Formats: sequence, structure tokens, C-alpha cells
Amino acid sequence: RRVIFSVSDAAAKMSGLDTVFYVALWYGLNIGYNIYNKDTSNQFPFPWIIGCISLGAGLLYMLPVWLLGVRKIPKLTSGDVAKIATIAALHTIGHFGAVLSMSFGAATFTHVVKAAEPVFSTILNGLINKSWAPMQVNLTLIPVVAGVAWSCMTGFSIEMNVNAFIGAMVSNLAFSLRSIYMKNALKDKTACAAKNLDSANVYAVYTIFAFILSIPLAYYFEGEKLASEWPTITSKISELEIVKLNIITGLFFYLYNESASLALGNLDGVAHAVCNTVKRVVIMIAMVVSGIDPAMSTQKMTGAAVAIGGTLLYAVVKSNVANAEKAKTA
Repeated sequence: RRVIFSVSDAAAKMSGLDTVFYVALWYGLNIGYNIYNKDTSNQFPFPWIIGCISLGAGLLYMLPVWLLGVRKIPKLTSGDVAKIATIAALHTIGHFGAVLSMSFGAATFTHVVKAAEPVFSTILNGLINKSWAPMQVNLTLIPVVAGVAWSCMTGFSIEMNVNAFIGAMVSNLAFSLRSIYMKNALKDKTACAAKNLDSANVYAVYTIFAFILSIPLAYYFEGEKLASEWPTITSKISELEIVKLNIITGLFFYLYNESASLALGNLDGVAHAVCNTVKRVVIMIAMVVSGIDPAMSTQKMTGAAVAIGGTLLYAVVKSNVANAEKAKTA
């Protein structure tokens, strides 16, 4: 009995250490992405091209992983391609919304507005899946909305970067829809496993699709502008530095998303909510400490605290309600 206990105890400790490692990696890579993305956009002001390269840079990681057999190559049917194409389109819109938002204003502001994503998720899930959240869950969205609104004001007057706000809200809308459609697409766990479509591979595939979709967008919005302004840009920053900044930003982007899926796979709903909430706080602090973003005013910090705290409360209440419903049907 002692041997069995010690082995299981050691396994539990290792699992706990793995989770801590993945969460730390998720946070570190996410901070790195936000800092490099903002620094890149400051020196190379072409957000559409930055967003496109960020999606494509993941190929530098994905292809070797598949080709070396570290991860099984997914087997896609025509139905899978159609489903993932829809998810990829939403991922493209959400990604560019966030990138444009951070290029227009402070990344800290983007993260405050992004805290409102549960509002979109709740409404859209009700409209699409006809599954409306209970009243106690909906009530927790009030501090989220209030906090975001308070952060967008100076005193009682609205004062914000409208373009940054719109970009973040478009990102919220697209990512909420992406989550709903992805959940529906991955319902059949057995079929997904047979086709090597685990969460990491699904993310890899829709990122490739999103990269393909983003190429004409980047060319349409900034292709000619980049060609005409290239001599001016390269007089301030070298071509090698431009490539380096964009590749590093893209690798941070891909790897933080992958590490997030590994971390969250080991967490329950409440732990997931806590980690996701703390992540936004850590990123906002890191952006200010690094000097990339200016310090937030007291009002904006208060609004951010209320909005992010409301997001945490929403996730905790939603998880508790779901657990209570499962206990009833068990």
C-alpha cells in the first residue's frame, strides 16, 4: 500500500508541476508577444502585415513538429475542412481586430476591453445554440460592462481611442463565435481522435488556414503602402531587424496559444478562470513596467479591476452552476 500511495502521490505532484510549468510558460510567452507586437508596430507601422506574418510564423514550428513525427499529422475530410475554414475565418477577424487595436492605442486598453468577451459569448451562445445562461450568471456581466465603460471615460465624459475600442470589440465578437463553432466542431471526441484532431492540431490547422486568408487582406490594405514607404522605413530600421521583429512576434503568438491549451487542459473551470484573469493583470503590469505602454490613470485602473474581477466572477459562477446541474442529473 505504501508503494502504491507513493507512486500515485508522486504522479500527482508531477502533474501539478507540469501545470505550473505550462501556466508560467503561457504567461511568459503571452507577455513576450504583447511586448514584441507593440514594439514591432511602433517601429514598423503596418499592422495588417504584422498580423499576417504572426499567423504564418507558426509554420516554422508546426511543420518540423509534424514532419519529425513529434505530433501526428491530422487527417482531414472535406467536412472537417469546411468546419475549420469557418473557424479560421473567425480567427482571422479576431486576430486582426486585436492587432489593430493594439496598434491604434495602448495594449493595456485593449486588454481591458477584451475582458468583455464573456458578454459576447453569453449572448451569442443563447442566439446560436438556444442555450441561455441562468440569471445569476447574467448578473455577473454587469460589473464587466461597468468596468469597461468606466475605463473608457475621464471623469464622466467618454474619452477613448475609438479605433482601438472598435478593434478590440470586433475581436471579442469574432473570438466568441470561434469558441462556439469550435466547441460544436469538436463534439465527437472519438472521431476527432481517430483523425488526430486534438486541440493542438486543430489550432495548428486553423492557424494555417487563417494565414492563407490573411495574405490577400495584408496586400489589399498595406501592400502598395509598404512598397512606396519601404525606402523611408528601411532608413530608420534595417531589413534584418524588420524580419527579426516580425518572426519573433509570430513565434511568441503561436507558442503562447499552444502553451495555453496545454495549461488549460490540466485545469478545471474555476482554475482556468483564475489563471485567465491573472494573465490579463500580469500582461498589463508588464506592459507598463517595460515602458511600452504609459501608466494607467487611477480611473482606468479602477475600471480595469472591476471589469477583470467581473470576468472572474462570471467564470466562477458559471462553473458552479454547471457543476450543480451535473450533480442533479447524476
